[in-house]
Amino acid sequence: MCFILKAQELPPISIITPQQYAAENQNWDISQNQNNLIYIANNGGLLEYNGAEWKLYAVPNNSIVRSVKAIGDKVFTGSFMDFGYWQKNALGVLEYYSLRESLNLQLVDGEQFWNIENIDGWVIFQSLSRIYLINLEKKK
Repeated sequence: MCFILKAQELPPISIITPQQYAAENQNWDISQNQNNLIYIANNGGLLEYNGAEWKLYAVPNNSIVRSVKAIGDKVFTGSFMDFGYWQKNALGVLEYYSLRESLNLQLVDGEQFWNIENIDGWVIFQSLSRIYLINLEKKK
């Protein structure tokens, strides 16, 4: 007697609604840091998910966050007319630091940042019309 049994295990899939994460319904980008926290670029700001709880952080100009990239202990975001990074303070709350402001960069009117990459110590912010290469070590 011979039996052949075939099975395929499907991964668990969860549907998470905007009501659950308490933000807008449109998400643009996603990234994960070395501590397995998930960061999402959302119309309402930057979402942080630790596997159990959601936190929403609004950028100072309250614009849509279009791109996100977790690099080391920083979370870089690009939005309307600004880009920068978030870093946790002593209380574990993310604080925003604008690179556009601190480096006194002049942006094209209406510029939005859709992509962020990290290559050889340079963080690259891409808009529809320009690319900004930032060396964080040298702050330029």
